[in-house]
Amino acid sequence: MHILTKIFIVLITLLAVFLVPLVVVSAKNQVAWKTKAMQAEADREAARQQLTQARSNHQAEVARLSAEASDFSQRLASLDAQLTGSEDARRSMESDLFSSRTLASNQAAVTRSLTKSLQASTDLTQGLVSRVGELRTRALTAEERRVELDEALRDLNSRLETAIAAHRALEEEINLLKDEKENAKSRIAAYVARFGALEDQEMDSGDGLAPDRTLDATVLDVRRLGDRTLAEIDAGSRDGVKPGWVMTVGDNGIFIGRLRITHVDINRSTGVVTLEDPDRGMVETGQRAYALIGQN
Repeated sequence: MHILTKIFIVLITLLAVFLVPLVVVSAKNQVAWKTKAMQAEADREAARQQLTQARSNHQAEVARLSAEASDFSQRLASLDAQLTGSEDARRSMESDLFSSRTLASNQAAVTRSLTKSLQASTDLTQGLVSRVGELRTRALTAEERRVELDEALRDLNSRLETAIAAHRALEEEINLLKDEKENAKSRIAAYVARFGALEDQEMDSGDGLAPDRTLDATVLDVRRLGDRTLAEIDAGSRDGVKPGWVMTVGDNGIFIGRLRITHVDINRSTGVVTLEDPDRGMVETGQRAYALIGQN
């Protein structure tokens, strides 16, 4: 009994060893088959939906094609009508073409006649163009000459206006010099009445030269060297100033002193100042120096 029991246990053990893998494999196969069955069901459902969608698309495509066929039928009918109209127009144009050819034949003769007339007109036109070119050249020359004369006239008018302005300015300057001369004479008369004749002063006016023209200059510089005073004016040999001239220095019509020219340059002159009086004022830069023709 004991041996049979052991054999039986061994058999049960072997059977268990062999059955367990079979159970495991069977369980795995059931899971795989269940997964495949679910996947197949999903694929079947997707295929069914695709079939439904394909049917819908097919029906839509059929409807679209039916609409296009109807549109093409309408367009074909319209084109047939247009073709019929075009045929009528073609026949009308052929008739017009025949009429035009007949008219062109008639006009050809007229054209030949006009060609001869046109040739004669062309020759005449060339002659006229040549004449017009000559006249145009002469007109351009005359216009250039007129422009030159206008420019010369404008230049002359400008110079005349400048001369008139200078003349007016000179007249005003002369009138101003005359007024200053009269004022200086009155000042000199007052000075002579108060201090005596000018010939009795320190420097005799006879030592100088009487200017040979009327001149107005400005004192540019004053230098005092001891008891001598030198003054420089902005007029020189180009203005006609000569050594020995005796000029009058004034300030707004007030007699300041006399200036005897000792040195003359081109546009500058230097002289010795006399008859200064501190009560009347001293010679300073910016005052005026006058030369009166024939007076020293």
